[in-house]
Amino acid sequence: HYFNAFPEQGARLRAESGTVSAIAGIFKAPFDIIADKLRGYEGITMDMLTQPEKVLAACEALMPHLYHVAQSGADPEGYVPIGFWMHRGCVPFISPDQFRTHYWPTLKPIIEELWAHGHQTLFYAEGNWDFHLDAFTELPERSIVFHVDRSNIELVHKTLGDKFCVSGGIPNTVLSYGSPDEVRGWCKRVIDTAGRDGGYIMDASAIMQNDAKPENVRIMTEFTREYGQYSGAASAAAPPRIQTPQSDAPPKSFAPNKRPGVCMPWEVRKAEYRAITGDEQLARRVWEEVDGLGYLFIWHCLLSF
Repeated sequence: HYFNAFPEQGARLRAESGTVSAIAGIFKAPFDIIADKLRGYEGITMDMLTQPEKVLAACEALMPHLYHVAQSGADPEGYVPIGFWMHRGCVPFISPDQFRTHYWPTLKPIIEELWAHGHQTLFYAEGNWDFHLDAFTELPERSIVFHVDRSNIELVHKTLGDKFCVSGGIPNTVLSYGSPDEVRGWCKRVIDTAGRDGGYIMDASAIMQNDAKPENVRIMTEFTREYGQYSGAASAAAPPRIQTPQSDAPPKSFAPNKRPGVCMPWEVRKAEYRAITGDEQLARRVWEEVDGLGYLFIWHCLLSF
């Protein structure tokens, strides 16, 4: 029911307020998939001590598949960034050395490939990522939007603000339990810090839960509209679409051992039959479409839950 409600709510946002979804598609880092789902945090902790080379090999094997799923659900027009949920890569879950040897080398090439194919990525940086901000500056300009949860908003703006858009930074606790003056104070601080030069999106630090006070969310919205203005601002017309490289070539930063997007290749399925008496191209097309849906179902179950 949770996921089935999204299309209706998205349609209401577009029809009633002209608001599009914040993200299109889903992506997680290879290391996060192993640490979150396949081995668990305790498992990955022991693996990094006893068999780090196998962890790296597993991350590399996941790269083409996670890239494929991210691109398959991306906004075809390139207006809305791909959502990247960041889980186990920040301190204290892993050390800075482990970030440099495992997390970043298997994440950076995917982000670069998505940008090369015309898609920004929203770094939904849950937790504190201050230790790794310098690494993110290695990415192409405008290729990401960095969402601040518990990171230092001043440090994020200083390190990333000249290359990337920044969002978030209003603590959820303030929206849930703060006074109106506290909400206004935080909004002013964030706008003065991250919004003074443009390139900032007002938002809560993390996903707003049911305990957020509607009146505080309203105050955040109204204060931003009143205070977050630029002198001599132009009209509120929609900005032009960011022009990014548009490559149809397959990823060059990593080569899959098996073709992503496929559970059972047609050649393998065809070999199970003695002969195909009808239109083989029709049979192949139907098989590959159904097989592709099965592939995406499996990977979305892994990514989304």
